[in-house]
Amino acid sequence: MTLDEIVKALNAEVYTKDIYDGSLNFKYAFASDLMSDALVLLKSAPIDFFDYGMLITGLVTKQSIRTAQMLDYRLVIIVRGKKPVDNVFETANDEGIIVIGTDESMFNACAKLYDCGIRGMSGK
Repeated sequence: MTLDEIVKALNAEVYTKDIYDGSLNFKYAFASDLMSDALVLLKSAPIDFFDYGMLITGLVTKQSIRTAQMLDYRLVIIVRGKKPVDNVFETANDEGIIVIGTDESMFNACAKLYDCGIRGMSGK
């Protein structure tokens, strides 16, 4: 699924317009507000989970960007209509991590992306 398709499916706002690339492809997602849960993926996920993955969270601090960086994710989706402060966007831009936001709940965002073919790690 391309980033343009994700933005459309979630009616999302792009926060990091300077580094936005709508043609990027994504296959996987991990959703959590606990960044420590996301870091457990480093030990158990298949390799391409990181190449084509995204982080879905309601956490609007630099920690979500740093976690995405550690996972080699290029995309963070902020849910529940939350808006990060500017220094979060600066960090994301510096690290090449695209940040978009949606008013959808985490559950609904995940469901919509699942319907479009995005998957998580099965059995995890």
